[in-house]
Amino acid sequence: MRNNLTVSQPPSPVNPPQTSDIPPTTNLNPWNKPPVDKIPKYGAEEFRATNDDDAEKAEFWLENTTRVFNEMSLTPEECIKCIVSLLRDAAYQWWKTLIFVVLKERITRDFFQSEFWKKYISERFVDQK
Repeated sequence: MRNNLTVSQPPSPVNPPQTSDIPPTTNLNPWNKPPVDKIPKYGAEEFRATNDDDAEKAEFWLENTTRVFNEMSLTPEECIKCIVSLLRDAAYQWWKTLIFVVLKERITRDFFQSEFWKKYISERFVDQK
């Protein structure tokens, strides 16, 4: 009599798909981060919005910053991150207050330029007359 020594293996367990509570990130590559550290090398300067600043200085800052970002070929999203990194003191507080009440989708480079113009150029130009 011959014994059959072949032992059948149990079926492989079916694993449910792995899910994660961690939201996916879109930018894991450090080379894709906004070049905030490079903008001073191109001539971009900080803006503080001090009492000594006039409309002409604010306009020059905005034009120079726009030129730098165009020269660097930044995406619109990178422009916003970089321009906010240049705001200091009262200017940064103004921006934080403004975006607190604005939908995230509306926060674009054009939105920033329009609001900056209204706050620091048009308003001060009228005050100077």
